[in-house]
Amino acid sequence: MEMSYKKDEMMDKNRLESEDIEITNMIVEENGIFWKAVDIVFPIGSIRRVFAKILWKFIKHPVQFVKKITFFRIINMFRELKENGLKSVINHFDNCMNVGGLQKIQIEIEKGKTITSINDCSKIPFVKYSNPKVSIIIPVYNQFQYTYYCLRSIFRNTDEIEYEIIIGDDCSNDLTTEINKIAENIIVAKTEENQRFLKNCNNAVKYASGEYILFLNNDTQVQKEWLSFLLKLIEDDDKIGMVGSKLVYPNGLLQEAGGILWKDGSAWNYGNRQNPDMPEYNYVKEVDYISGAAIMIRKKLWDDIGGFDERFAPAYCEDSDLAFEVRKHGYKVVYQPKSVVVHFEGISNGTDVSSGVKKYQVENQKKFYEKWKEELEKAYPNGENVFQSRERTQNKETILVIDHYVPEYDRDAGSRTTFQFIQMFVQKGYNVKFIGDNFLYKEPYTTALQQMGVEVLYGTYYMDNVNLWIKTNREQIDYVYMNRPHITKKYIDFIKDNTNCKIIYYGHDLHFLRCMREYELNGKKDSKIEAEMWKKTEFDIFNKADISFYPSQLEVDAIHKINPEINVKAITAYTFDKFKENINKNFDKRKDLLFVGGFVHKPNLDAVLWFVDDVLPRIREKVNLEFIIVGSHAPEEIKKLDGKNGVIVKGFVSDEELNKLYSECKMVVVPLRYGAGVKGKVVEAIYNGAPTVTTSVGAEGIPNVGDVLWIEDDAEKFANRVIELYNNNIELESIVDKTQSYIRKYFSIDAVWNEISDIFSK
Repeated sequence: MEMSYKKDEMMDKNRLESEDIEITNMIVEENGIFWKAVDIVFPIGSIRRVFAKILWKFIKHPVQFVKKITFFRIINMFRELKENGLKSVINHFDNCMNVGGLQKIQIEIEKGKTITSINDCSKIPFVKYSNPKVSIIIPVYNQFQYTYYCLRSIFRNTDEIEYEIIIGDDCSNDLTTEINKIAENIIVAKTEENQRFLKNCNNAVKYASGEYILFLNNDTQVQKEWLSFLLKLIEDDDKIGMVGSKLVYPNGLLQEAGGILWKDGSAWNYGNRQNPDMPEYNYVKEVDYISGAAIMIRKKLWDDIGGFDERFAPAYCEDSDLAFEVRKHGYKVVYQPKSVVVHFEGISNGTDVSSGVKKYQVENQKKFYEKWKEELEKAYPNGENVFQSRERTQNKETILVIDHYVPEYDRDAGSRTTFQFIQMFVQKGYNVKFIGDNFLYKEPYTTALQQMGVEVLYGTYYMDNVNLWIKTNREQIDYVYMNRPHITKKYIDFIKDNTNCKIIYYGHDLHFLRCMREYELNGKKDSKIEAEMWKKTEFDIFNKADISFYPSQLEVDAIHKINPEINVKAITAYTFDKFKENINKNFDKRKDLLFVGGFVHKPNLDAVLWFVDDVLPRIREKVNLEFIIVGSHAPEEIKKLDGKNGVIVKGFVSDEELNKLYSECKMVVVPLRYGAGVKGKVVEAIYNGAPTVTTSVGAEGIPNVGDVLWIEDDAEKFANRVIELYNNNIELESIVDKTQSYIRKYFSIDAVWNEISDIFSK
């Protein structure tokens, strides 16, 4: 940790005047006039715009374009155009071709003229809290101007958290002596004599009353939500003892994304002077240490450790030592990339290690090595195996998950499955990496994975160099968990030829079986052709993967009927680590029927149309109710049902609204007539305690599901079952408790893991 201990105040003022400190926004705005012209020439939603977009993508990314345009996608594009219209084609094209740039961080640095009088400063009205959650300790020696703008940044960017500010004033003789005149309700912990950095910090902590202690250099400016992200991370995991921020330089380059300590005690600021937006610097991870410019530790843990070890006085290596003490006491040290702090490194103590406070950096490195020599023996030599050293995963196995894009867990069942399995892998102690085939950074989904501790590869660099990344890190990757046939076929040959990874394929559903069932229902020749294409693709993957997963035994049997030698296993496709409590059982107040399912999946479209045409009218003859349809990518033929004959089309809704619908609707219907695999919408309905009527297709592959829902295939019988149950509140109430016991038995993380844990071991 560095801080301001320069004696020569005039030198500091000159440095301030020479610094080009100004508000910087790292986002380049688009030219509004240009894009208005584009909209006129190529109207939104027009065929002309679609072809212009295709041409532009080809010009901009010709290699990626060729890789993306497959025979299957061309066929699907024309089918989408015919069945669902131009808007659906545009959505599918965007999902396919969007390579996604990096998510640009925004930093704001406040500019100020040299302050010569306290009257030059505006007041900072900090709030005084009786029980602050966080005590922010800023150790200072002079450098008032930096401290002032640091305080302003805290006030500007720290919301909804009760905190206190403690200035550890180590006998300053500049305007710092008057700081409480402009910073209201702060605590000034003034030393009687100049103790220098480390002892000043230890002294300032004595004044703290927060549950957490946060040390912040005065030569920093914090960014939006910096403290919220730190606090949420440490409060969500009681095994975390200390957290730290992403440090960036004023010019926007990265200073550090956590630190690495090598076998000889030397250190790296990981990512120093690199692009802070790159994926490898933007996921939560354990680290060897965090530079003390912005670190937060549990107060009780700090007390147990005894504060900074004074053998490292006056400064340097105390932050590394503290991190090792945190681990010695049984806790983790974790880096939080969403907490961004701008650090004027070098302003505090300079960069010359031969003089001043900075000379202690070399001396204390020797002391640090002697104290922790036994622990450092477990580390790699300097610069070796950075892949594992940057995140302390030397004792973890690594799973690379590949899917079509980051799982949009609130939009489709397949994404929810992928997301839940990633959660399970993380909880079971694996190091997880994720490749989405469109390499798109998409919120909130990418951040959800990153905050879970998953490194997500996105952006044009990784689109161009994904094979290089796999090949470079092949010795550290133990398993590749590949999803969906059209994605897996693009990667499996390269991975099999260039790595020794165990390849696990999850098909989500057996595509050739689904297409054959569609053909049997509609008699369309192209469905049969598509089924044969998928059959060839899927069996080619089965023969290359070490093992394949499917969500139902029926699919396994269908595969073995063709080739009994295929190594394939039926698994539980959905996992839950939390369970519903206080489900609304007041069915006297609940009403209406609910359907949930994304319309990219064609069986859902068929299900809704069949239900509205053949089942719903029979129900509404006897019961006054409405049919609520929820699902993303609703085509026009669904949208036009809205407001007619008791149908309400809501389209995509948030998780919050969906939970409300599950709680208020009386029943759920899943009227699927074809498909393959376990249906996520059925499992989700059971998980939410919803009385459900489905078909044999909807119930397929779900163990003993007849105990917690009703199954009918005939339109009249389906309608009669709904009518019978809708008027029987006692029966509906009785099923709720059964659903929760059922979910815990079959779909808990431990239950699912017990089925597959032997596969993820060597």
